[in-house]
Amino acid sequence: TPGAEGYKMCDFEKDLCNVLLFVDGWTRRNGLTSMESPLSDHSGNNTGYFLSLLSTVSSSPATLKSRVFLPTDSNHVCQIKFYYWIGHISGKLMVELQKHGDGSYENIWQESGRQHNQWRTNIITINSTDKFKVIIRGIFETQGQAETIAVDDISFSKGCFPEFGKNSLFSFLFSGHYMWVGANDNTLYKRVYVNSSMCHCFGKNCHLQFYYSMADSSILKVVLYINKEEQVLWETHTSTNKEWVRADVRLPADLKKTKLAFIGTIQSRTGCICVDNFQFSDSARPQSPGLCSSGKFICTNGQCLASESACNYHLDCSDGSNEDPTVCLNYTLCDFESDFCGWKPLSTEDMEWNRVKGQTSSNVSLPNRDHTTNDAHGSFIYFGGSLLTNTTQIISNLRSPILTRLSSEPAQCQVLMRFWYQLSQDSQLSVFKRTVLDGEIQNLSVISGLSTMQWTKATILIGSASEEMPTPFQIILQAIVLSKNATVAIDDISVTAECGVTYEPLTDSIKGSKAAKCDFEIDNCGWSETVSTDAFDWVRSSRSGLPSAFQKQAPARDHTYNKSEGHFMFILQNSSSISQVAQLRSPRFSQTGSDCTVSFWYYNYGLSVGAAEMQLHIDGLKDPTVLWRVYYNQGYQWLRAFIQLGRLRWPFQLSLDKISLGFYDGISAIDDITFENCALPSPAVSCDTHDHFWCRDTRACIDSSLVCDLVDNCGDGSDEENCNPELQCNFENGLCNWEQDTEDDFDWIRKQGPTPTFYTGPLKDHTFGTIKGHYLYMESSEPHVFQNTAALLSPIFNATSPDGNKTCIFRFHYHMFGKQIYRLSIFKRIVSNTKGRLLWYKFGNQGNRWIRQTLYITSPEPFQILVEGTVGDGFTGDIGIDDFSFMDCILYNGRLPTVSTTPSGTRIPPTLPTNNCTEQEFVCRATGHCIQRIQKCDFRPDCSDKSDESSCAMNFCDFEDKDLCEWYQLATEVAAATTVLVYTTHTFQWSLGRGASVHPGEEKCRPANDHTMATREGWYLYADSSNGNFGHTADIATPVISLTGPKCKLVFWNYMNGATVGSLQVLSKIGNVTSELWAQSGSQGAQWNRAEVFLGVRSDFQVVFRAKRGISYLGDVAVDDISFEDCSPLLIPGRPCTSEEFTCANKHCIPKDNLCDFMNDCADKSDESPNICSTSIGRCDFEFDLCDWEQSRKDDFDWNLRTGSTPKTGTGPTADHTLQGPSGHYIFIKSSFPQLPEQKARISSPMLSGNSKNCKILFYYHMYGASIGSLIVYQVTSSGQEKVLLNLTGNQGNYWQRHILGLDADEDFQVTFEGHVGKGPKGDIALDDITFTKECLPSTDVLLEEPSALPPTGSCSHGYWECQNGKCYRPEQSCDFADDCGDNTDENECGTSCTFERGRCGWQNSLSDNFDWTLGDGSSQSLRPPKDHTLGNKNGQFLYLEATPIGLRGEKAHVKSSRWKESRSDCMMSFWYFKSSKATGDIHVLIKADNGISRIWSESRNHAGEWKKAEIHLGKLRNFEVLFEGVRAKDLGGGAAIDDIEFKNCTTIGESPRECPAITDFVCWNKNCIESHLVCDYKPDCEDQSDEADCSHYTSIPGSCNFETQGQEWTVMCGFTQDAGDAFDWSIGNSSVTKQNGPGADHTPGNGQHFLYVNSSFQKTGDTTRIVTTRFFPASLGVCRVRFWFWLCDSRRTGSLKVYTVEEHGMDILMWSSSRKKERRWMYANVVLSSNSPFKVAFEAEVGANELTEFALDDISFTPECMAGGPTKPEPPTCNRDQFTCMYVQQCLSPAVKCNGVENCMDGTDEINCSTEIPATVSPWLCKDTEFLCNNNQGCIPSLLRCDGVPDCQLNEDEVDCPIKDCFNGSLLCASTNRCIPLSQRCDGISNCIDFNLDESSCSDCPDGYCKNGGTCIIKEVIPLCQCVKEWRGNRCHIKVTTPQMPGSILLQNGGFDGKK
Repeated sequence: TPGAEGYKMCDFEKDLCNVLLFVDGWTRRNGLTSMESPLSDHSGNNTGYFLSLLSTVSSSPATLKSRVFLPTDSNHVCQIKFYYWIGHISGKLMVELQKHGDGSYENIWQESGRQHNQWRTNIITINSTDKFKVIIRGIFETQGQAETIAVDDISFSKGCFPEFGKNSLFSFLFSGHYMWVGANDNTLYKRVYVNSSMCHCFGKNCHLQFYYSMADSSILKVVLYINKEEQVLWETHTSTNKEWVRADVRLPADLKKTKLAFIGTIQSRTGCICVDNFQFSDSARPQSPGLCSSGKFICTNGQCLASESACNYHLDCSDGSNEDPTVCLNYTLCDFESDFCGWKPLSTEDMEWNRVKGQTSSNVSLPNRDHTTNDAHGSFIYFGGSLLTNTTQIISNLRSPILTRLSSEPAQCQVLMRFWYQLSQDSQLSVFKRTVLDGEIQNLSVISGLSTMQWTKATILIGSASEEMPTPFQIILQAIVLSKNATVAIDDISVTAECGVTYEPLTDSIKGSKAAKCDFEIDNCGWSETVSTDAFDWVRSSRSGLPSAFQKQAPARDHTYNKSEGHFMFILQNSSSISQVAQLRSPRFSQTGSDCTVSFWYYNYGLSVGAAEMQLHIDGLKDPTVLWRVYYNQGYQWLRAFIQLGRLRWPFQLSLDKISLGFYDGISAIDDITFENCALPSPAVSCDTHDHFWCRDTRACIDSSLVCDLVDNCGDGSDEENCNPELQCNFENGLCNWEQDTEDDFDWIRKQGPTPTFYTGPLKDHTFGTIKGHYLYMESSEPHVFQNTAALLSPIFNATSPDGNKTCIFRFHYHMFGKQIYRLSIFKRIVSNTKGRLLWYKFGNQGNRWIRQTLYITSPEPFQILVEGTVGDGFTGDIGIDDFSFMDCILYNGRLPTVSTTPSGTRIPPTLPTNNCTEQEFVCRATGHCIQRIQKCDFRPDCSDKSDESSCAMNFCDFEDKDLCEWYQLATEVAAATTVLVYTTHTFQWSLGRGASVHPGEEKCRPANDHTMATREGWYLYADSSNGNFGHTADIATPVISLTGPKCKLVFWNYMNGATVGSLQVLSKIGNVTSELWAQSGSQGAQWNRAEVFLGVRSDFQVVFRAKRGISYLGDVAVDDISFEDCSPLLIPGRPCTSEEFTCANKHCIPKDNLCDFMNDCADKSDESPNICSTSIGRCDFEFDLCDWEQSRKDDFDWNLRTGSTPKTGTGPTADHTLQGPSGHYIFIKSSFPQLPEQKARISSPMLSGNSKNCKILFYYHMYGASIGSLIVYQVTSSGQEKVLLNLTGNQGNYWQRHILGLDADEDFQVTFEGHVGKGPKGDIALDDITFTKECLPSTDVLLEEPSALPPTGSCSHGYWECQNGKCYRPEQSCDFADDCGDNTDENECGTSCTFERGRCGWQNSLSDNFDWTLGDGSSQSLRPPKDHTLGNKNGQFLYLEATPIGLRGEKAHVKSSRWKESRSDCMMSFWYFKSSKATGDIHVLIKADNGISRIWSESRNHAGEWKKAEIHLGKLRNFEVLFEGVRAKDLGGGAAIDDIEFKNCTTIGESPRECPAITDFVCWNKNCIESHLVCDYKPDCEDQSDEADCSHYTSIPGSCNFETQGQEWTVMCGFTQDAGDAFDWSIGNSSVTKQNGPGADHTPGNGQHFLYVNSSFQKTGDTTRIVTTRFFPASLGVCRVRFWFWLCDSRRTGSLKVYTVEEHGMDILMWSSSRKKERRWMYANVVLSSNSPFKVAFEAEVGANELTEFALDDISFTPECMAGGPTKPEPPTCNRDQFTCMYVQQCLSPAVKCNGVENCMDGTDEINCSTEIPATVSPWLCKDTEFLCNNNQGCIPSLLRCDGVPDCQLNEDEVDCPIKDCFNGSLLCASTNRCIPLSQRCDGISNCIDFNLDESSCSDCPDGYCKNGGTCIIKEVIPLCQCVKEWRGNRCHIKVTTPQMPGSILLQNGGFDGKK
């Protein structure tokens, strides 16, 4: 219960005061009853009473003990204030706190006798969590001289609440209780009365004061009854948020007898009203007649003072009565003794003020005493400059609590604010008043000057009696300090009694008010019923909160939450009578900004519900303005209303009115009222730009185009000052200088208020926004008919400039509301007898609002504006115009000519500024600057005036401006160009629409709300299916877009609902050629759906939306919020790329994850170069097959390849992701028959290495459809563990989406995509463009599959296969078009010439297709041929496309040949093909080579079921396949066949002259061709070894090195540097250094000994070491190669070896990697290097094992193209023809030095390939059947040594072309069969391996050096075997023992030659 004002002060004038229950030892006296001091009370009155304690009377302490008080809290501050007197020697006065709980005492204040016998004051703040008593105790510490302690005027603040008992003396407190009324069925919507008895109030200033609390929606009134008439004195509707609030009601003067009533109305079940503590008071003090004039303050002693002396914290009355607490009861006071009293910083940017005591203020410029108590213990507030840094000043604003008028009557005196202040030097204090948060702040006073360093009083006038006092308001104190020591101090603020602190928030024009957005869930937000006595009222409730009898009058659910518990305002009718009125009135707002709107949701349902209207009530304007109306029954639904308020300069209210004439029956309700954009523009710190205007008072910065436009955009009117009236017209005083045209059909009409016809025309003008303002309108009713016009002519204006490069700006507002609105047009004419040129037009209903339009006009000649309105086909077509204004225009003193100055039929060309631009350049309109033509319309303004982007496609269009944002109907393009507007009826076309204009019956076919605003008033674009016929299309397009950037995409929202809705397509149009980018058909549900179309880099194209009409009108196609995102072309940064970025060829930087992601992020495609991206594992665009991805055999069905969208259902992608076109391929699963719900299809990647770090997979998916299933991505380890990486379920949108997943595993793994079928046909899931990032490494444990079938070998020797006729041929002789066997055995299974009578001849179906080419014979019952071509009968065989039970249009079937090695230049292929007359598919012939796939023949014609012959010239090809492709067009069956394929003239044998497949090929001495990149790679590829004969120009390339540096520093000689940032270095050594842990020898031919190696024995796993070439190679793509030989140790923990290109800036690019295990031999690598910038090459080893030698490198060579950056010409021979050329050094010698036993070449190559065991005259081919010939004439070695894992030939050829497999326990590896010959079959006299009969080699003989690493050769049953020492194993003791492991194999990113020295 709030504290009563009556007990606050205890002045002891009459008694000891009821607040103090116990007085012990104190004497009540005055100054006349004793000669001891004090001789008067604290006010100086010697008759005034106080309590005293005399030392001569009593030596015992004296005690004053208060009543029990309730605990304090943060919301109720309890303070005790008292005056005291203490003698100057030994007196002590103490204040103690006694806790009620435990009785303990706490000393909270004390003072001793140092006060020199004077009255002082003290204020103490009490904090207690328990009930308490306050005890004042006086005591004398010594006895002697007479001394006195006195206390007076003890008072407690209103935050101190006493605990009252049953015998309380305060009857108005209801003995600790309060009165209340709560909600139940008996009280809801009924009035509850509390009546007083007859009261008497004789004063002229009688007040009723009380406290009240209201919860939820309720009404409380104070009503005065005089002669039974009711007069409302006070009323509130607002919840107090569970707080007690004080109310003050002024009663009429001189009422002899009054009866008051409190009337409460509860309007919800949570409502409650409480009242307490009634008091009547007369605030006027009695005065002696004739002593003081009116307006003076009368002291208790009769002294007269100025009225402002009351309660100003200064004892102006000699008796101090001007500071009496009873006098100051209604004043707003703050002495800052306990807190800031609600004063706070104005904003978060304002620095904090400080509250200090005088004794604690260390700043010398601060007071050492406060003003209140005038001692060092008193508190005050200050702001100082201690934080001042480099700024010249600091400003801080402190705002008061919100103040409001306490009296309901106008102020009869001045409203003042008084305070005390001290200013130091360099400081200033200003006082402001504000009434609204965004309104004008009024400066009341500025205080400055020299420092006085004393408390000075300030009196500020807040409001005078003559002015209306706005309320509520705030006071703002602004302190400015100019130096660090400057301070502003303030104390003792007092505001006169007319104003007080209010609990209500400070409201503005709307912003900041809770009425700005009201959903009525908490309270009624200040909206209230104004006519509450007729039982027909607006009340707040919810459906569930109503008694059942009233529920039928309210909506079933609110709009906010759509729940029965949600709240709203509705009309409750308790009884019926004639002329009942319900008026819901808003709070009072002061003003609005120029863009202010209000929207709300309304309910108007019932047969007799009647009309309702929203009215605007302007202060001072008698008649309201109708803003909105609704008539009659609107259905059982919430509907949205939207009202344009605009700029209102005056205080106003809104009201929603409804009148019942006695037969009301229905539901009327309102909910969710929202004010938007109603604030005035915010102030700006600066406004320096030339195109902006700085408002004078509000300091807002507005666009200069808003100046002088007849709209107060600033809020202070400064933007409309000093304007030329001749350039403006608001039609308030006529037509100004505009004229009605005499050549039109009728005139514009000047009007106030609404037009005569309902549902059309404005309800108010635009200038004032009220019924009093004027505007012009065009009446569309009879007698006017369709296309009649009314035209208005402007004054004539001067030419903008001679060349027309300046603009005249025309601003106007128009209103086009009505179902039959036709057209408003603006013309510019330069001759008076024509309309002139059309500048702008608007067609159709634009909504019930005024719309601003700005036109920029240029003219080299004087001109005139013509405003023309055209009548539509009906009377609801009124058009309004208002507020015409011109800027930068000059009136012309003359007339326009009447004859055209230009020849008929010509257009006046646009006048451009002086320029030197070419035809390929665009001229900027403002400056004449030239830019490239392609820069126009590229989404980036390059001209300073943005003229290059005018009339272009806009970045974003929401259609809210009610124009098409430059989109235009393609069908009307010609009409638009000729400025003739063609209106076509009943045509299926695009139009602007909105929900508010949807006609009955269209609700389910068109959007009820737009997407932008989600309102019925919002606009969108739609194709109206009520016009046109089935299949009609409507196209709307952008202007031509010149260029887009790589990330460009089109994003829009579409709405397609209705039983027969058609389709929507997005097309790209270049010239007259269109291509489909996106499509959607059929109903998509009653919601807006997002769509995204990737555009990427395109040029000179248009985007077209094409709508196709369905079979009926039930379903319109709509789009909204069209945006072109990230479409501006790339800007190349002026910075180098970081290590996390890829450097494009154009020097643009992209994130490294975007490299090789199938997106042209660089805009030049350099990030998607095949030369860079082809090395990525698992990379597949599915354009031909599944690449390395494999279908699972354990799923239910397969992923399928296809192009285009899926038929019928239309749920798949329109185009693939790779090519963004219908021809591109992707994989998908379909959810229609024969698939069943929940069936799954799986596809898996190749295995990846567990050593991969930062490995990621990137892919694109498309999941669109109502019955989409799931897409799950797994990571599956080699041990079978599965981890879900991603799980997508349901519709994900009709566009391709990119996803990237991180991969991490401790073991090898693969990634699996699993698609699940949904529960309906619309559920296709598609994947495309999958790749692993370059950090992903291949697995090292992939086992090579054994060949499914090997040719028979018979008795053929090693390396040969057996022909069917018994002859032998080498494997490389197969598939070369040469019949080496004589019976074509070597060519039979290659996909060669074939009649298909004996099989398929090697023509194989592709495993990735959905149907196949089938071998069969004729049939007259199907679509296949009735007979073959070869035999001409039905028994003959051919290949035909199989028929399938289900299929999809566009599916393809491929049959392909083997890989042919080479063809000759005149190679021809012929075949016969057949197409059924019923078939509609196509047949294509493709060539697949290393450089891609190309189509060389196609046939789509129909040949009426006849065999036709085709002949194709193949020409010179290498490494190619031939494919026949059948494309299914419509039929499920086949209908196509091929037969009698024949190759002619294709073998290269006998070709003369011999032609190489590529001009860059190297021609060997024997005239054979090899690819140039195989030359000088330290291995012979020509049979005559001529490719390795002259290599010095290769070895001289920097970075090429065999590490034979003759003792010099290898890094210098080789052109490498060790990377300083790695963990350790590469070392150079030889086999004697690495010993048994490394290579047995180096690889370099000749006398080579040295190589690089990595010693990882002291490194930790993951450490890296890197060497980098010293010099940069020029940028190149796909031409530079590095060849090298490498060696890896055979540990399973072996790390990886990598090759990078290293650019100067940007990321390093991985080109190659290997982690091959168990391969203790030299291996070959040939790596293509590509880079967009100059680059170096790095070799990096990453440690895995701890080995003395883990990696080794040798014989690195770069091709000459690396140095040239492109193709090179052959180098001339190093030596003359009569000289011997050393291989790898530039050295020419006599031929005699060859094989003379002395190494004359520095590299020793003159002594290689020399025969020592076989005479030179003897052919080296004469080896035994069980021997193998080494190529360098080293001689024959036992074939036992072939493919045994140990190189025995000098050039390693005995280990070339060997399977990656080991055999143990004496079994031997047979390379031709890839099998191990067991020990039991060795030396048994039967050859089990045709590879040189190796199983019968060295029987009973141990070859020299057979056992390695200390092993011993033994003969066991004639078989030589090795007995190994402990650390070694293998047939030759060549494998070091490690952890047991399964046999494995290797996989290299670049294939290569495995060899050994």
